[in-house]
Amino acid sequence: MIYDAFKIAKHLKISKVTAYAKMKLPEITPFIISHNGKTCVDEKGLEAIKQSLKYNQNAEAESEVAATAVTVIKEDMIEILKNNIEFIKQQLTVKDGQLYNINKLLENTQVLFKQEQEKNKMVLSLPETIKEHDIQLVNTLTQSLERQRAKTEAEEALHKKKGLFKRLFYK
Repeated sequence: MIYDAFKIAKHLKISKVTAYAKMKLPEITPFIISHNGKTCVDEKGLEAIKQSLKYNQNAEAESEVAATAVTVIKEDMIEILKNNIEFIKQQLTVKDGQLYNINKLLENTQVLFKQEQEKNKMVLSLPETIKEHDIQLVNTLTQSLERQRAKTEAEEALHKKKGLFKRLFYK
């Protein structure tokens, strides 16, 4: 049997434009027959056009499957990235807490260091204080010795005077 574009379109349930386009494909050319000035195909040509349509349908179906797979992969990647972002946020929160604790420790260390410096100043000032007390003690001792020496000299002078009187009157 011979099929023109109208019969091909009706038989394969496609448009006449698609039927004409398929008849112009290189793989269909060997099956083309001219009949009463019309371009037609025989049974083998019709079968080749069917195969061409199935190939296109398969390609479309495969591209739809591929698009669906890509969409699923994209959604999975988005979910993974969201989970990673959440995990990183949690890590940042932990790090913030650690930094806060480190700052507190540094503040405490500075306070302790300042207290230690004040103690050291007091300890360093002790020798000066001790030296001042030593000087005062030496001065006090010197004054006491001078008073004692003066007292002893006065007693000796008095004793010498008494000794002279005693010598005169008691001899």
